[in-house]
Amino acid sequence: MEKRIIPITIGNDKLRLIISEIIGSNNIYGNLEFQLTNKKDLSTNNESILITDDEFAVKELPQAIKFDTIFIINCNGDAFDFNKLKSKIVLLSIPLQIRDLYKSVSNSLNHINSQIARKLNFKRFTYDPSMRTLYSDNLYLRFTEKESQIFNSLLDNSNTHISKRNLLQEVWSYNQDIDTHTLETHIYSLRKKIEKKLLLKDLIIFQDNKGYFLNKKIL
Repeated sequence: MEKRIIPITIGNDKLRLIISEIIGSNNIYGNLEFQLTNKKDLSTNNESILITDDEFAVKELPQAIKFDTIFIINCNGDAFDFNKLKSKIVLLSIPLQIRDLYKSVSNSLNHINSQIARKLNFKRFTYDPSMRTLYSDNLYLRFTEKESQIFNSLLDNSNTHISKRNLLQEVWSYNQDIDTHTLETHIYSLRKKIEKKLLLKDLIIFQDNKGYFLNKKIL
């Protein structure tokens, strides 16, 4: 079986030497091979996982954003805003055991492969329900949990309209303390976010006496 090359890009020179020694004599597990990679080579790497350190992550967020999962070694959680990354973040610490690293990466790859099957590909955009993200090559939006529930309900009913009452029931589970004003406020905010982040107008349409409709043809 052909090995998958997992890139490791380290910003700290001392840590890079340590990682080089760790993987140098222990890089023989399963179908994975860990490989130290320069920043300039990341753009040509097709893997879905990156192993790095906080020094690189802080400085090179644009390079890191294409990866589904990023393992960060010796990470200072206050050093940068995780929300800038659409990737899943896994924190690692030194001393680093190669067997543990292999197991974690293998588990992440299995999870990624299972989630890929759940992604919905439209003409221009891709929706990933597990990550609550809607994105294209250069546009990206991450929904809040409630926004994701609203979008999922609209998507499930995208061949027809869904009434305010039914949408409230699906998203808020018959909570009698929630009224249509709450729904309208969430929809308004979601529309604004979609227009700002994805440059899409009229994705969520409302029609009197019918309800809300998801205009999938513009996706």
